[in-house]
Amino acid sequence: MSNKILIIGGPTASGKTIISFKLAEKIDGEIISCDSRQFYKEINIGTDKPSLSMREKIPHYFIDFLSLKEDFDVYQYSNMVFEKVKEIISKGKIPIIVGGSGFYIRVLINGLFNLSPELKIKQKEIREKLEKETTENLYQRLKEIDPVCAEKIHPNDRYRIKRIIEIYDMTGKNMSYWRTQKPEKTLKEIGNIMYFILMRDRKEIYQRIEKRIEKMFKNGWIEEVKKLKEESFEKYLNIKAPIGYNEILEFLNNKFDFEELKKLIIKRTKEYARKQIIWFKKEKGIFINFSDEQEVIEKILKVYRND
Repeated sequence: MSNKILIIGGPTASGKTIISFKLAEKIDGEIISCDSRQFYKEINIGTDKPSLSMREKIPHYFIDFLSLKEDFDVYQYSNMVFEKVKEIISKGKIPIIVGGSGFYIRVLINGLFNLSPELKIKQKEIREKLEKETTENLYQRLKEIDPVCAEKIHPNDRYRIKRIIEIYDMTGKNMSYWRTQKPEKTLKEIGNIMYFILMRDRKEIYQRIEKRIEKMFKNGWIEEVKKLKEESFEKYLNIKAPIGYNEILEFLNNKFDFEELKKLIIKRTKEYARKQIIWFKKEKGIFINFSDEQEVIEKILKVYRND
């Protein structure tokens, strides 16, 4: 197959957004977001979405298309991406899938089992039951039913913990089992995948995280969260928002002062980046360690043109 599909993954603050944008300009590409937190239109500053000017110059898909109040899962996402990739290719352009949601990328490449209609009927009842449990209890249960997945998920990532337990309660088998099964559909059936995994020196990533969080606060992050709280989004932020939103909610409830808030968000973001680095190092892709953005773009272009 000659149809080329580029995937650019890597940890937070590695520079994927600007690199993919500049790459899209050079190869007539269109960008598909694979960052699950950028899907939601209500949260902006803390998700570091591509700027509006970037989105006007290069089409970006699956950003701001969901409300925090809506349910959405990786199976729905993968089906939508398959259709969008076909559409982009049909226009003679190159799909560039970009993001740090490693599990979503893995599903696009390797597939995910499909739930029967009967199991989907059970899904609502199971979700309501899990919603009543504390995050701590859910994580303990996850460790019992799927220790492999539990190792890769932060104990406070309530959204992902619930989804994996949900799969077990619906099917009687854990996610680790289902990931070994034959996929229903993958990107491999549509085109030739080139999966690039971008890595910077860890110290450099940590420095970039600190600078980015400082910028987010200057851009009005606290005001954004305060407004969402006033609009009754607090419970949805607790479940679906990335690191920073729940911490700011606690700050607004006078749990700690601003300096403590900033230090806590930086600490947790660095921990998240470390887990992402561990995840991506286990993936099968073309690893590019870099510090210069132009250098990494040239390396990707070289592979792309010689493939």
